[in-house]
Amino acid sequence: ILSRTARTCTTVRVLAPHQGVGRPRSERAAIESLCAMNNFCAKYFCEGQKLSKEAAAQLEADDAPWYIKYRKQIGIAIPFTLVHIVWWSVMGANDDFGAFTKEVGTEKTPAFYMSITMIFGSMLAGATSEGGAAVAFPIMTLVFGIPPPVARDFSYMIQSVGMTAAAFTILWMKVQVEWKSIIYCTIGGVCGLIFGLEKVAPELTPPYAKMYFVTIWASFAASLFYLNRLAGRKVYLTLNPEHLPEVWNSANLFPEKTREPGMLWLKHVANWKAMVLICAGFLGGIFTAMSGSGIDICSFAVLTLFFRVTEKTATPTSVVLMAVNTVVAALYREYGMEGLQEDAWGFFKVCTPIVVAGAPLGSLFGSFLHRLVLAAFVYVTDFAQFVGALYVVRPWTDVKCNEATDCNSTHICLSSASIMVAGLACFYVLQYAGEKLIHKNDEIEKSAGWSPDIPRELSIEKIKISEEKWSEVATNESFAAQEARPKRDLGTKEATVDAEAGEGGEETSRAVVASTGEIALTTGGSPGNGPEL
Repeated sequence: ILSRTARTCTTVRVLAPHQGVGRPRSERAAIESLCAMNNFCAKYFCEGQKLSKEAAAQLEADDAPWYIKYRKQIGIAIPFTLVHIVWWSVMGANDDFGAFTKEVGTEKTPAFYMSITMIFGSMLAGATSEGGAAVAFPIMTLVFGIPPPVARDFSYMIQSVGMTAAAFTILWMKVQVEWKSIIYCTIGGVCGLIFGLEKVAPELTPPYAKMYFVTIWASFAASLFYLNRLAGRKVYLTLNPEHLPEVWNSANLFPEKTREPGMLWLKHVANWKAMVLICAGFLGGIFTAMSGSGIDICSFAVLTLFFRVTEKTATPTSVVLMAVNTVVAALYREYGMEGLQEDAWGFFKVCTPIVVAGAPLGSLFGSFLHRLVLAAFVYVTDFAQFVGALYVVRPWTDVKCNEATDCNSTHICLSSASIMVAGLACFYVLQYAGEKLIHKNDEIEKSAGWSPDIPRELSIEKIKISEEKWSEVATNESFAAQEARPKRDLGTKEATVDAEAGEGGEETSRAVVASTGEIALTTGGSPGNGPEL
């Protein structure tokens, strides 16, 4: 629909401008409004998937097999079918369908309340870097008054199903993910999770757990918002581009040692970038132990702020990462500690059939969204959590902070404010270090004979998508402003882009590309020749 409307708008605006002569002003205004709305939706909600190189090549083939052509439907159907077979069998054998109306917990919350909540929570979890606990934990603790340990265990359990289903869909569709982040953050995350469950979480009373959770991520949302206001900044598609292994290898702490026979493994361990990811995973594991979510947003923060990876890659990466770590968390809570909370099982029964559909659908929709829309989800979610926590907990009063909850209002206010300030400072340092890292990567590209410079003096560029592409220029300019900008005639005004690569070779996208980077720009064509125009 968007494609057809775009062609109509092009015809009215460019190919036949005389058609507008003599038309009523209201009709011309209606056409312009429709075109502007179409352009807005096409840019922000139908940008297209960023697929791996292999997936794009398979989709472009005329003889692509059916499981490639229908990868989206299959990626959603497989986990949905498997989980529903098990769920219906277990619920039917135990005649447990009355669990939906059963009141769970000390607050006597009807279980189906969480079923409704997780319709939105599961889709948000699959589409963004927030995870299902970003919705489940604050709703359960702040709105329904459920104890944080129950909400945390439920978050582990439900994400181990929903996020795993979403991760399967992402991997089956071959959406671009950053495997180094998944591997290294998981190594640190498992250690941080166990440490947090054993040492940190037991020391936090409910008011502290609620406030610290929302405060940390409110500071991150503010930092990401500030970063995304910088139009024209460079972002990367991956940490380790195949055509430039020096980008990752430059972080080796012992480069000479790794060249010795039998010491190749050292470059995977003694690498400061890997250590940054492991530390981020460890810290995220502690946050996950506190509230059921954290390692996903920690990975997302480091990738976007420090390594400057685009949100289009960082978001599905965080979903896969969270799926792995919530399975580990649920198993450790059940078999390595005293066991999962009994009330958490009651909520788990009624939410499982919902999240196994919602999370994969969210991952599918999220893969088509513009990077700024994905970032906006983070802003809105974290801000709503923070405001909701202030309204419910009211840390400046003695309503929730008193001797009964082992909480001091002055202490929780000062400590939460300190965490907010420390978080803003820490994330600012990550941003600053990320800018320095970009300059270092540019020098590596130049020394290897590749030009990292994208000419911005041209308003329209024809870009040849190649396997050497690994970065793009981020723009925050509105589509209407780009359309209004004067353009030079460069002979052709179409550029092949990797929006979808076409289902079966039939949907290859063509688009006008602005030099400010609304579409991905390549950092090089042939070595030494700069971008291919």
